[in-house]
Amino acid sequence: MKEKVECAKEYLGKVRRIDKMIDAKCEQLDQLKQMATRVTKQISYTNVQTSGHKDIGDIIVKIVDLEYEINDDIDQLVDLKRQVIKEVDSLENDDYRLLLTLKYLNYKTIEEIAEEMMYSTRHITRLHKEALIDFNRLS
Repeated sequence: MKEKVECAKEYLGKVRRIDKMIDAKCEQLDQLKQMATRVTKQISYTNVQTSGHKDIGDIIVKIVDLEYEINDDIDQLVDLKRQVIKEVDSLENDDYRLLLTLKYLNYKTIEEIAEEMMYSTRHITRLHKEALIDFNRLS
């Protein structure tokens, strides 16, 4: 039974992992853009014609590549979220659907979910385990 819970957790947790990866890549993109700005300013202050231009070109290529990667990741995230929503919505138990949505799509903690659903954290923890087992039966 523990394997079933972990399997469902792993699958549902993939949404957040992809989302976090997108956030990390966006931070990298911001850093590259800042670097490009510094290189551009440096070029304008010096009379060197060739050394700075290659660096800015390399940075721009990296920026464009990373933007394409981020867009691909966003497409993957949207598709996965759509699939997870469809699967979660197929559960019969309303509490299970709400709990899994809050936890794995809205990224809420057990404590936040307990407060929102007006249950104790202990009850939500138990309900979470049951919801994962029920969710795993779908696949």
